[in-house]
Amino acid sequence: MDTKTVYQLDELGRYVGKTVADRSPLETDVWLIPSGCVTQAPPRITAGKFAQWDGQAWQLVELNP
Repeated sequence: MDTKTVYQLDELGRYVGKTVADRSPLETDVWLIPSGCVTQAPPRITAGKFAQWDGQAWQLVELNP
């Protein structure tokens, strides 16, 4: 496989969607992770919440009405 699924964040760390990282052509087993992405999948998002990356892990955050 020449691509790996990664998870895109906005400038506040909120989950935006999936994208792909490419394998490095110069280094074995190294992935070129796009800026603003993490490799850990977000949790299942429930009604009234959104997923936000805190720098180490995903948090489910309540939407403000």
